[in-house]
Amino acid sequence: MNYTTLKSGIADYLHRDNLTAQIPGFIELAESYLFRELNVQELQTSVAGTTIAGGYATLPADFGAVARITVTHGSWTTNLDYMAVADVSATVQVHPQFYSLENNQIRIIGAGADQAYTLFYTPDIQPLSGSVSTNWILTNASELYLYASCLEAARYLRDAGEIATLVQSVTLALESARRFAERRGQPSSGSLQIRTRRG
Repeated sequence: MNYTTLKSGIADYLHRDNLTAQIPGFIELAESYLFRELNVQELQTSVAGTTIAGGYATLPADFGAVARITVTHGSWTTNLDYMAVADVSATVQVHPQFYSLENNQIRIIGAGADQAYTLFYTPDIQPLSGSVSTNWILTNASELYLYASCLEAARYLRDAGEIATLVQSVTLALESARRFAERRGQPSSGSLQIRTRRG
């Protein structure tokens, strides 16, 4: 399924041929909800050798959320802990232990010139459009996109019965997508242990 066939699928589900102009808006509203609710760890990527200037580094253009930040000094590597911006000014660090997010930048508290930083992050999922025909959700959970978009259409049409049906369908499809994403990011067998990731 792609953006074009999704729009056709929504029209087919609704059994309406007079909502063509509104369907892209239904998809946008669905995306606003889905992008908040799904944290797709499978998409996690990293930027090694992050340059820190004056304790700050610019976030990648596709940045969505921090998974973790590591610092390497000599032979050791450690994860940095998050610190709220309000707490930073009162904290003095000899070695980097904390980071914060400020004005589209990462601030490393106690950053040193001889240390290497790696940012692990989950990028934003791109919304569908004429130039973006698919994304992770549509590829791996197309029914979720369909149901969530049709739910917005049902709200537009004020169809209470269909709203109730689609709310349940969206909830089930969302949980299924979450479980799928978790399975894709975990070892399936062997002696590997799954550990809680800091970040």
